Amino acid sequence: MACNSQRIGIIGAGKVGNALAVALIKAGYSVNAVSSRTISSAYKLADKLPSAVVFESPKEIATVCDLIFITTPDSAIRDVATSISSRSGLMVSHVAASVSLSVLDGLREDGAITGVFHPLQAISSKNSEILPGITFAIEAEEPLFSLLQQIASRLGGRTVELKENDRVFYHASAIIASNYLVALVNTAAELWQGFGTKEQAIRALMPLIRGTLDNIEQIGIPECLTGPISRGDKETIKAHLMLLQESAPRTLDMYKLLGLNTIPLALYKGSIDQAKATELKELLETNS
Repeated sequence: MACNSQRIGIIGAGKVGNALAVALIKAGYSVNAVSSRTISSAYKLADKLPSAVVFESPKEIATVCDLIFITTPDSAIRDVATSISSRSGLMVSHVAASVSLSVLDGLREDGAITGVFHPLQAISSKNSEILPGITFAIEAEEPLFSLLQQIASRLGGRTVELKENDRVFYHASAIIASNYLVALVNTAAELWQGFGTKEQAIRALMPLIRGTLDNIEQIGIPECLTGPISRGDKETIKAHLMLLQESAPRTLDMYKLLGLNTIPLALYKGSIDQAKATELKELLETNS
């Protein structure tokens, strides 16, 4: 039994479309229609859904759905929105963090209620489920806003409301926490190449990373901060700087920048005083 009477359509049968559609079904929603650029992908997704009909074009999905999620790649959202046959009261939401709600303005001008519903999660082919406890960023007018809040709740998630001016801050934060974390781990692993391999490094570093993430969640920032800056260990930092300057100069500026961003955390934690913070800042700013 569907948990409400909304008929939902999915346009885009990639990783996000699959994850969202399956999660909606598990939460008791009715996904009635699927469309995708590749028709075979649409049929593969529809096979996972009890009552979904495949449409070769998204144009007519509005005739059988009350709410449409556009889960295509970001670059295709505007064209897909243009192709939908809008009507008064139709609700349409895309799921991209970096794409403005304005790409759906044509639908809104034709009477649709538009929004953004972004799951703050890295969805990959190996991790293709909507995880419980994630946050969904929502930008929409009523009644769509309340409906998306309800959907997020039934999917086991939290919500944060975004306005247009919030989007760049939100997306940049996500990129730093996810994409740049990958780059940071890669940089750390490269330092093992003098005595081991990158593969060994990643295996060795992962428990450290997981433990750090657990501490961030359970103890909080800045209390979970450890390491030489937290201790005010100037000699260790000097040794790092000298080694990086000689053997990994490309990493030196990153080390200094992250160190400078760590000093205020150590100061706020109370593990160093202002005099020590000033010493560390001068050390890390040398030759910057």
